[in-house]
Amino acid sequence: MLYVIAGELRLVRHTAGGRQVILQRSRSGFIAEASMESKAYHCDIVAVEEGSLVLLPLQAFRHALEESREFRQMWMSKLAGEVRRLRAQNERMHLNKAADRIVHYLESEGLNGVVTLTQSRKAWATELGLSHEALYRTLARMEADGMVSVKEENISFVTPG
Repeated sequence: MLYVIAGELRLVRHTAGGRQVILQRSRSGFIAEASMESKAYHCDIVAVEEGSLVLLPLQAFRHALEESREFRQMWMSKLAGEVRRLRAQNERMHLNKAADRIVHYLESEGLNGVVTLTQSRKAWATELGLSHEALYRTLARMEADGMVSVKEENISFVTPG
């Protein structure tokens, strides 16, 4: 089991055409946890930036799950949260308009309508399934229309008033 302390790791798969598909991005927390029950990884883990991680022996991790009710409960809560996050991401990717994806992200990933990006805007665009140019244009238009405020890494809804 891998746990990211700092930096960024991505779980990627390559299509038959050679295109890279990012399945998971982690800047903090577990990565590739779905492979816990697999005999082999079906994806590659790529370090995007320098950082540090903890490698937990799988046998010890499984033993902790079996023996510690508290650890097992924490693990189930973590996995349930990941399922909710992936459902929201799946819903977002089915929205056609860039602005709708941005609004959905602010609503589902933000706190009180505010998102503090922990990645570059270019990486965020990829996560939204947009080109970085489309993201920049859409954010500028939404800001000009008074829908959002963009201040450095903080993106928030503008409250009427």
